Parts: sequence; C-alpha cells; structure tokens
Amino acid sequence: MQEKKNYTLVIFFGLMIIVQAVWIMNSNGFYFIDDSCHFNYNRHFFSSYFASLGSWHRLGRVWLYTLPAQFGLKVTQIFASIIFLSTIYIAYKILKHKNVPYAEWIVPIIGFQPVLFNISFSVLAELPAAFLIVLSYYLYLKDKYKAVMIFSSLIFMFRTEYYYVAGLFLLIYLFRKRWISIPLFLIGPFVWFLVSWIIQEHWWLFFYDMAMHARLPRITEGIDWYYYFYHMPAVYGFVQCLFFVIALVYLIIKKKIGDYGLVLLIFFTGVFIQTMFALKGLDLSCSIGQLRYIAVVGPMFGIVSAAGLGYFYSTLKWRSLKYPVQIILLVVMFILGPYATPFHKEYELEKECDKIARLHDEKYKDYIVLSNLHQLANSMDEADIGGKLFQHLTKSNLEKYDKELIIWSRELEGSPFVDETVTLDRLKKYPKVKLLATVTEIANRNSDIPIYRYYDWNKKFRRDLIEYLTYDQYSWEDFQIKIFVKE
Repeated sequence: MQEKKNYTLVIFFGLMIIVQAVWIMNSNGFYFIDDSCHFNYNRHFFSSYFASLGSWHRLGRVWLYTLPAQFGLKVTQIFASIIFLSTIYIAYKILKHKNVPYAEWIVPIIGFQPVLFNISFSVLAELPAAFLIVLSYYLYLKDKYKAVMIFSSLIFMFRTEYYYVAGLFLLIYLFRKRWISIPLFLIGPFVWFLVSWIIQEHWWLFFYDMAMHARLPRITEGIDWYYYFYHMPAVYGFVQCLFFVIALVYLIIKKKIGDYGLVLLIFFTGVFIQTMFALKGLDLSCSIGQLRYIAVVGPMFGIVSAAGLGYFYSTLKWRSLKYPVQIILLVVMFILGPYATPFHKEYELEKECDKIARLHDEKYKDYIVLSNLHQLANSMDEADIGGKLFQHLTKSNLEKYDKELIIWSRELEGSPFVDETVTLDRLKKYPKVKLLATVTEIANRNSDIPIYRYYDWNKKFRRDLIEYLTYDQYSWEDFQIKIFVKE
C-alpha cells in the first residue's frame, strides 16, 4: 500500500513539472504587477545594490534571485518553480508526519491553487515567504527549535508582515523556556538592519524604509472586511475550499482541531492582517488588497484541505467509485487552477519598449535615453535606477546631456512612485526637443488565460464564473507614450 502511494506521489510531481513547463515555455514576459521591475533589480543588483534595501524591494528576495537573474528570465522562472515544488514536497512531509491518508494529494491541492500557481514562476517575494513558513512548521513538528527560529526569522526579509509567524513560534518556545529563541528570532531583522546601515551609512534609514508602505498614498478606496473570504475559492481553488471546510467539520466532531491549531492560526492571522492593511477607512498602509498577498498562506490552507480530502477518500469503500471521483477532482482542480491563470506573455508596452531600444541602437546610438519606464530599462538591459545609456527622466537629467532620446509616459506623470516629474507641457516647450512619435494602446489581456476561450457574453453564468476565477489575475493595458529627441 505504501509503495503504491509513493508511486502516485511521483506521478503527481511529474504532472506538476509538465504543467509548469508548459506555462514557463509559453511565458516570455512577467506577472502583471511588480514582477518585471523586481527582475530588473535582480538582474542589475551588482550595479544598484544600494537601491535594493527598502521594504518594497525586500532584501531577501533580491539576494535570492540575483544569481539566476544573471542567466536570464527563463532560468529565473525555473529557479522559482523549484522553490514552488520544494514547498509542496515539505507540505507532503508534514502530512506524512501527521499520518494523514492520501497525503500525496497535497501536490495538486497546493500546486493547482490558482494565484499561487500564477506567481510560482515569478520573482515575487510571496513564494519564498510561503516556503519559509511551511519549512518552519515542518521543523517545528520535528522539534528542531533552533532551525525553526532561524528560518521563520528570515520571513522578515521577504514579506515583513508575515513575521508574526516567527512571533508565534517564539511564544511557544519561551513558554518551554528555550531562551536561545530570542536572539534567533531577531536574525532576519538584524541582517537587514546591518546591511542597510553599512551601505547607507545611517542606521535610522532602515526604520524609515520599513515605514514606506504606511507613508505612500493608497491608490484605491480599500476593501471590505469580507473581501478575501469572498475570493478564497478564486485564490485557493473551489475543490480545495470544499475539503478545507470538510476538514474543519471532521476535526471539530472528532475533537482533533488542536492537531491543526497552529496551522489554522497561521492561516487566519495572515488573512486578518492583510484585510486590516487594505480595509476601507483604516489607511494603515498603501495596500490595495491584491489576492496574491494571501497566497503566502496558501500552503497552510492546503495542508488542512488535504487532510479533509484524505478523510473523505477514506470513507469511499467502493474502489469502482473512488477512482472516478479522484479523476474528476483532479481535472476540476486543474481547470479551475492553472487553466484559469494566464501565461506571462510580453505586454504591448514591453513590445513598444523593445522597438524603442532597437530605434536607439540603429539611429540614436550616441544618445542618452531618458525615461521612467522600467520596461524600457529591461529592453535595453540597463539598471532601472540608471546605467550607461539609460537614465531617469528628471529636470536635471533633461538639462545634463546634449543628445537625448526622451520617452514620456502618460501613466507616470504625477505618479507618487516617480521622484521628479517632467510634464508633457514642459517637454513641448523645451528648446531643441522635438516629437518623433506618439503611441497609444488599449489592450485586454484576457487572451493570455486559456479558460477565456470559453468566455461568452451571452451566457451569464459562464461569463460571471470566468470573471470571478480570473479576478486580479491579469490587467488591461491603457497607455500612451511619446518619443522625443533632443539634439
């Protein structure tokens, strides 16, 4: 029986590798928010390391992905995928430790979670944070308390708000009088603080950077208290949510809820914190309530869900019924999971930036490019903060060079993320500057999602279901850029 289960585990992991390989091979771009900019900082870390110390860049994420980024996007995507698969395997070991039947089903339960799968081949910090949470809990079950505190402390360097996980372990070990846990708890923050102090030369800049998300203005009105609960099936999967509820009912009836008490505490605390950060009226941070923020605790959700599925399978005594049910559940998890997530295709703005980079190489090779578009920095393979040929579009830079190719973006004029705005009116009036071209584009990225081929405006249920499944998984493009030359 055990040999059969191990064989099934190999099949499931083989399936996951194939699915991820298909998505990676069909992805020549990035996850639609932040991913491309983070990749730029990884790629050019050695020339811009001092700009990667803030809470948005996240020091651990930068260090983790810097080396694979030197070999290009595909290698970085594969590297991230390995972290994802490792997270699933550790979750499997947790279920085996708890003697959960059919533990191998954790592979599709976590692997086919829609949002987590969508970021599983990106350079975003959510994935390694999820890995560290699962690893820390596994080590906790093995009573490796020093390793627990070290790895959970490192969560701070990836998703700072999930540092509460290390705090939970600290409270447990302090209750057990393991006092060495206190300095180990501080390793992650101390490393970040020390690196920041050494590079920036001022100790207080670390605390200033940590408060960034509380200083920035929120670009939306915020979310309702039930927002994340309403979207949980779209984040974790419908089947996964069903068996999560089954597990809770079973554990309560059998009075075994304590066996998963810490798992549930980590999960619900994570959802609660993200809700508070984005809640309407509170303005605790600039969070806009992206669904990927709670994908961090997706593996912990999956552990409980897999337990529910294992208990459910154990009740199916007829083999003729069990296998068809398993096949149906697997297919449904795939359709509502990876199949409902987009390939990371190159965006139209990125394609235009590629054209501008070629224009520069062919006709304006001696010109400095001024722009605030990190996509253009990627196309030129230059650091976003400024390189040999790429610099930010600022008033000082505009006056600094004799020959300039200037790329103005409507979306970034007046943006809080741009330090020094050069308005379109100023560019038009500036001497020796003339307009070469204007590019305006509105594009719907629905076609990047396989399930959208079944979208039908005339069938309300199908339309609403697909829109629900893919909510916050893609974005429209609506941009205008103008190309100027100064000579």
